[in-house]
Amino acid sequence: MNLKLIMKVMKQVKLDKVKKILSLIFLILWCFLIFYFSNQSGSVSNHSSGLIVKMVRIIIPTGNIELLTFIIRKLAHMFLYFMLTILTYNCFKQFNFKKKYLIILFCFLYAISDEIHQLFIVNRSCELRDVLIDMIGVLIGYFFMKGVLLNERKKLFK
Repeated sequence: MNLKLIMKVMKQVKLDKVKKILSLIFLILWCFLIFYFSNQSGSVSNHSSGLIVKMVRIIIPTGNIELLTFIIRKLAHMFLYFMLTILTYNCFKQFNFKKKYLIILFCFLYAISDEIHQLFIVNRSCELRDVLIDMIGVLIGYFFMKGVLLNERKKLFK
């Protein structure tokens, strides 16, 4: 009987270690993805956005391509940082970090470093507006995760 309990605990400990490692790997990979996109020259970045704009125009025909391009690029910023926040939140949860405000601080600092990085890339620039848009994605992701976890707790105590 005690051996079964010990084996069950050992499996849970291994599972917890795997969850920690995976959460950290996914967070690091997402940071690299953001870095990869930021490391693209302005012309490559514009080309990528242009492909998405063409696809969206099939669904939503519009004459104002510049506005549509702007909206798509800023939504991409929000999405990247929304996901960064979710992955950071999950990583903090796996490692039992209690100070959740550090999630927002980490994402904010990453957004700033991302914009500074773009200063050194051809035809790219550092935009405060982009940091603010990134932070909208961060806040949406943060409150989304708070809501998901709150909902999980409510189900647990029913």
